[in-house]
Amino acid sequence: MNVKVHFLLEDLLVEAPAGTSLQRIADAAGADITFGCRTGSCGTCRVRVAEGLSHCSEMGPEERDFLKGLDAPADQRLACQVTVHGDVAIDYLGL
Repeated sequence: MNVKVHFLLEDLLVEAPAGTSLQRIADAAGADITFGCRTGSCGTCRVRVAEGLSHCSEMGPEERDFLKGLDAPADQRLACQVTVHGDVAIDYLGL
């Protein structure tokens, strides 16, 4: 099953297999998201999940702690830590 990922900044709509990491999808699509460490500790890939938050993987402890330190709302995630299981719309924020 494929999912649709809409990168709002560029108005770029791509399809990818369900269960693919958002980082891999963004890299393959050429989406304008900066990835620094790719491990969830630098925050350069912070995004807002504008639609489909329930279609994203659950946060791990490192991502949760990092975003909590920023007082980030619940709809913000680190793109390098998200696996997509359904259609989503993503807005790139950065750090």
